Amino acid sequence: MHPNNDIAMKEQSTENLHKEEVAPYKQCLNCGADLQGMYCHKCGQQATNPTPKVWEFILEYMNNAFIWDTKCFLTIWNLIRRPGFLTNEFNAGKFVSYENPLKLNMFFLFVFVTIFLLFSDMQKANKSFDDFSRGELIRPYMVLNALNENADYSAKMKESERDTIQLAVPLDHANKFPQIITVHRTMTDYQHEKLDTLVASVPKILIQDKILVCKGSNIYSFSERNAIVDQMFDMGIWSKLCGKLLDIWTQYFPLIFLLTSPLLAFAVKLLHLKRKKPFISFFIFALHYTAFIELMLLVIYLLYLTVQPSFEILQWVMVLSSGLYLTIAVKNVYESNSWIKSIVKALLISLVYLLICFMAFFIIFIIATFMVMDKYV
Repeated sequence: MHPNNDIAMKEQSTENLHKEEVAPYKQCLNCGADLQGMYCHKCGQQATNPTPKVWEFILEYMNNAFIWDTKCFLTIWNLIRRPGFLTNEFNAGKFVSYENPLKLNMFFLFVFVTIFLLFSDMQKANKSFDDFSRGELIRPYMVLNALNENADYSAKMKESERDTIQLAVPLDHANKFPQIITVHRTMTDYQHEKLDTLVASVPKILIQDKILVCKGSNIYSFSERNAIVDQMFDMGIWSKLCGKLLDIWTQYFPLIFLLTSPLLAFAVKLLHLKRKKPFISFFIFALHYTAFIELMLLVIYLLYLTVQPSFEILQWVMVLSSGLYLTIAVKNVYESNSWIKSIVKALLISLVYLLICFMAFFIIFIIATFMVMDKYV
């Protein structure tokens, strides 16, 4: 090859390199310093497109997913203290000063799972689920209602002799079925599970058929499994279905939670069709909001492990904090001059988001149903 051609090719390559290194703007979008290349000499942010494609944004997250620095604390502080601020900063092109919102979501989920595995009482957690699906909080009412509505067994209970026992059952459940449980007095809470220990008379047939079983300390409670009751209503399938549902939800919870973020972003975009903004800006808003929700869930779970307030209080804390946060974030990002519009849009976004979560839960429920029914067919 001729030497002159080599020189020409080198010069052409140099020109192309310089063209690629020219920033699309003169001042850094993050700190405002004058740019002298593709990277800011002051803060280090790359002079990239301020509105990247969704796949570019996700790729950037994957490249930095496991690298953390002091920006984490600054990001969390601003996330809590200034709703919508991080979204505005990102939309303004300030990527380096704060953590990637996808990384923020994964960080909160990682902390939540770690605390759950290390500090929670797994036996208590499993028992709490048993109480929900087939156990002591819901099962007594379902069993009593099934026994009361079954004409044949109701007749047997009327003919049966009665015996006075100590019974672990919610007092309001017992009072709804006085023909089955005659309460004499209330003693104490049963193992701090919100079940009253009652002195009551019951038909002996319930003990003979092992619908009521003694679990120790001469205290009877409703059995977790009983063939007679299961014939009245398919409690066995219900329990297995709830168990399968919990397994699926636990295994795929991070994925399900993050998958709702694009749908939430789409809902926000529907309410702002007149704004000619790229989808990524609404996606960032959704990610910051879900990050706050995850943080609140983490705080509530820690309160549950330590202070143990009532479930109703925790519910109200979650609802009020998430609603207030969303309203302020919508106002700061989209409706800076109108509180009324912000409140209305926050309510609409919440409604759509709850609908999306319900749809996700319903799909999981259907999948769990087919997985359980397949074993019965």
